[in-house]
Amino acid sequence: MLFIPFLVPVISGIILIITKNMPRKPRCYFVLFVLAATLASSIASAFLNEQFTLLSLGDLLQISFATDTLARIFSVLASSVFLICGIFAFDYMKGERSESTFFGFFVIVLGVLNALAYASNLITMYLCFEFVTLVSVPLVLHNMDKKAINAGLKYLFYSIVGAFIGLFGIIIIYGYSSGVFIAGGNIGESSLNENSGLLLVGIVLTVIGFGTKAGMFPMHAWLTSAHPAAPSPASAVLSGLIAKAGIIAVIRIIYFVAGPSLIRGTWVQFAWSSIALLTVLMGSVLAFTEKQLKKRLAFSSISQISYIMLGLSMLTPDALTGSVLHMIFHAAIKSGLFLAAGAIIKQTGTTYTDGINGIGKKMPYTVMCWTFYSLALIGIPPFSGFVSKWYLAIGSLNSGLSIINWLAPAILLISAALTAGYLLPLIINGYFHSGSDNESIYERNEASKLMVAPMAVLAVAVLMLGLCSSYLIEIITEITGAAL
Repeated sequence: MLFIPFLVPVISGIILIITKNMPRKPRCYFVLFVLAATLASSIASAFLNEQFTLLSLGDLLQISFATDTLARIFSVLASSVFLICGIFAFDYMKGERSESTFFGFFVIVLGVLNALAYASNLITMYLCFEFVTLVSVPLVLHNMDKKAINAGLKYLFYSIVGAFIGLFGIIIIYGYSSGVFIAGGNIGESSLNENSGLLLVGIVLTVIGFGTKAGMFPMHAWLTSAHPAAPSPASAVLSGLIAKAGIIAVIRIIYFVAGPSLIRGTWVQFAWSSIALLTVLMGSVLAFTEKQLKKRLAFSSISQISYIMLGLSMLTPDALTGSVLHMIFHAAIKSGLFLAAGAIIKQTGTTYTDGINGIGKKMPYTVMCWTFYSLALIGIPPFSGFVSKWYLAIGSLNSGLSIINWLAPAILLISAALTAGYLLPLIINGYFHSGSDNESIYERNEASKLMVAPMAVLAVAVLMLGLCSSYLIEIITEITGAAL
């Protein structure tokens, strides 16, 4: 059963790439079936407790997979968001070049992300992490113009460099552990005492290396090139889920191999939390000053994903809970924002925020969805973003890190204010501005129902996830209780 969530999408994606001449309508139905079947299998796998080894080359090299709470959460999350974004893409990609290839790699990425979620050791995780990069690059390259090619190459370069840095760290850590994921870590006390200095270097390398995929400073620049170049459904999953591959890798290494006690109170914890705070503030400031719509959202992703990194670096139950919650909530919120931005760009032809004043009169449903996403990302109760940020702030206050314990909540508040500054003007100008200097926005009306419906589902989700977050928190407590 554990094979299905990643084997079915990968095989189906290869079929889509090979059969380029498949008529469009059957192709869309096929993609819909694959995405729905993957979600159903992910949900079914969440009720299982399975483990299997796909390939074994001695005791040191095993490709194996297993279910645990983190894997179940991420697999169901990824499959759900991909289904919603895939439905949006049916109309969005209509008439685009190489549509079959796009959908082929789209579903392959989902399969590899599910494989990453279920990886049960460092070797399997690293291989899946590299495959996530390789199969997602074509989504960025899709348009094959100069901008897309440059963005794709930049994304590939940063990701490979980051992965190799992370690999060096894995090699160091692997020498003192079994490499198998066990909540709380599996490095022996004697290794911790005798080799703590070298192990800390390994931790730093893994955080920097896998943090590259999460857009953490100083390896963040690829996001602002990749997002504007990729089609909006690809941007949605790139920010909402693919960037979270780095988060999953960091959680596995810190909380399931090395163990939080290794870095608690060390210079590594202080440096990690400081860089995360810097990235939160830097991303928010740059998003506030950016006028290009999708690039603004890319800077926002840099900031918001570093909220998760900040919580992970605090090493407290509340902060870890906030990080996992924000990973879930941000996936829904930012995927929705990129879909809404894509709908606006497709209907108006403009990519800049200054050219869409008065758009709320022509695209009321899209702007309403944008409003829900914005309130959630800012952290306005009862939307989901408020819950995760509350836990992150409380967890930071209880971290015991001098300066950071009060500086982190302060920067989170500043970032929230900046988030309001770069998201709310589109709502205000969209609804209340008398008109736009770009008259082309009046030539087209609201996006199609097939594009509006997925945005509406995500808009409702970001509200309901906040209202019903207690159930999620109860599930996440299983992770925090075992890891800490």
